[in-house]
Amino acid sequence: MSGLSPDFGRTDLAISHSPAVQKFYVEASCSDRGGDGDGNAIGPVKMDKLFELRRCELVEYNATIYDLIVDFELLLEMSKMLPKEGARRYQALYTANDMINSLVLSKFSLDAQVKCHLQAEKFFRQPNGKSQMTLYAIGNCHIDTAWLWRYRETPRKCARSWSATLRLMEKYKSMKFAVSQAQQLVWLKRLYPNLYEDMKDFAADERFVAVGGAWVEMDGNLPSGESMIRQLLYGQREFKKFCGVFSEIFWLPDTFGYSAQLPQIMQHCGMQYFVTQKMSWSIVNKFPHHSFRWIGIDGTYVIAHFPPNHYVSQITVKECLDSRDNFTDHGRSNIAMMLYGFGDGGGGPNKDMLERAERLADCDGVPRVQHATPQEFFTELVKDVDNLHSWKGELYLELHNATYTTQARIKKMNRLLEGVLKDHEFLQSISLLEFNEGKPLTSQWQSFLLNQFHDVLPGSCIKEVVTDAIEIFDNLLDELTVDGGKQLKWKGL
Repeated sequence: MSGLSPDFGRTDLAISHSPAVQKFYVEASCSDRGGDGDGNAIGPVKMDKLFELRRCELVEYNATIYDLIVDFELLLEMSKMLPKEGARRYQALYTANDMINSLVLSKFSLDAQVKCHLQAEKFFRQPNGKSQMTLYAIGNCHIDTAWLWRYRETPRKCARSWSATLRLMEKYKSMKFAVSQAQQLVWLKRLYPNLYEDMKDFAADERFVAVGGAWVEMDGNLPSGESMIRQLLYGQREFKKFCGVFSEIFWLPDTFGYSAQLPQIMQHCGMQYFVTQKMSWSIVNKFPHHSFRWIGIDGTYVIAHFPPNHYVSQITVKECLDSRDNFTDHGRSNIAMMLYGFGDGGGGPNKDMLERAERLADCDGVPRVQHATPQEFFTELVKDVDNLHSWKGELYLELHNATYTTQARIKKMNRLLEGVLKDHEFLQSISLLEFNEGKPLTSQWQSFLLNQFHDVLPGSCIKEVVTDAIEIFDNLLDELTVDGGKQLKWKGL
């Protein structure tokens, strides 16, 4: 089970490591990474869109040639991106040129291929000085629970992306991967139980780690305080089932702003750290920090980090240099996260990214790249906490402001059901106290919380997702209204 997407980087699939008769099922769709809308990502679907598959081949994999391709790509990038006044830029150019000469003159003999790879390896192993920044590489696969696709498609995206990730982790033993959103784990457990158990095995080794603690990566402005607490209550319970521990890291990389009450809620739910990247999208004022203490309305603080400045890195030289150069807290800290892997619609890390990470682990001229879990990163960052600046109050995103009003019916139903759920639990409490009867509203809360996802409640999604969300809300309102009425009538209240 795997996904290919020529416009999005995953273009090859390992068939087998041993000779065997295999049957492959192909599902093809005419879909763009940026949605199927006609001129607009969330616009009406263009039904007459066509694609042409022009090339599809079975090829024999040549490991030595592949290594040389990765070597040359990195050397070429370093020869262009490193400072002109530094010698390292020209060392990269000379090494690449010398390798090409050797290969051409030998007519690409195997001996020359091996020799050139060793030559490149020697270049990449020249270490940095002690002052060089370290980037903590964390495999990531941001999968929107719904956006340009409906809820029903998301479990398939998760399965394709995470199964491919596990195959990579089998080969690259130092690789670490972070997954968020309890709802997606629940879907996998129900629909792909074998894959779920494989994921748990890697989780037990602290390599496939669950972060975030929330049911979904929800909107950070519109839900009530009670809803935010329920997101973490039900999310943390599911995370405990998956990996045996509650998450200490609140993970909302793509949400459109963050309420000032969140640090207080996080601390009371056992979370000390916060990760987002979205604040870099503000269109007027640049947020002044990447690592800082975020202080809430009651004085509670958490340690926050914004990977500078993206969450779908491919571990290129340019991205490594940009992460270092964009980092705003030099002197106070010398580490940053690098979240790598194709995202939004899934995909995750691929072999190229892992190979680049190996070569750039400690390569003079480029920040160190070190595989880590989010928890390992924060364990290091907390050592710098006394040096960090503080930010008090809301984290306001200067973008996506129409999400406060668009698709008003979803927002109205969300607020209505927040009240209905509260009233229904009040009735349940009376029933339990007076009649020793009552049942938890776990499934109802989980259905409700699903629609608080950060592209659904704000309305930044396709029409079909809006239709699905309203149907979920309508069905939930009918269920709670009928059930609540029965309780009142039956109990004589």
